[in-house]
Amino acid sequence: MLAVILSLVSGVIPSAAQQEPRATLNSTTWTAWRNHIAPRTQEERWQAIAWDDNITAGIKNAGSTNRPMLLWLMNGHPLGCT
Repeated sequence: MLAVILSLVSGVIPSAAQQEPRATLNSTTWTAWRNHIAPRTQEERWQAIAWDDNITAGIKNAGSTNRPMLLWLMNGHPLGCT
C-alpha cells in the first residue's frame, strides 16, 4: 500500500528537471522584461480623461454636459503609507 501512495505522490510532484528555469534579468533579457512590464496603450486610456481636482468645477462640468460625475474620496496616503 505504501508503494502505491509513493508512486502516486511522485507522479504529482515535479522533479527539479521538470520545473521551469528561474527568470533572470541581465543585459540580454532586459528589453524583453521592460516590454513585458510596461503598460499597454489600452491600460493608459484613463489618463486621456480631463479629470477635475476641484469638486465645484466637477459639478458644474457634469451639469453642463449632462453627464454623471465620479466622486472619489479617500483618507490617508494613496499608497497606504500612513
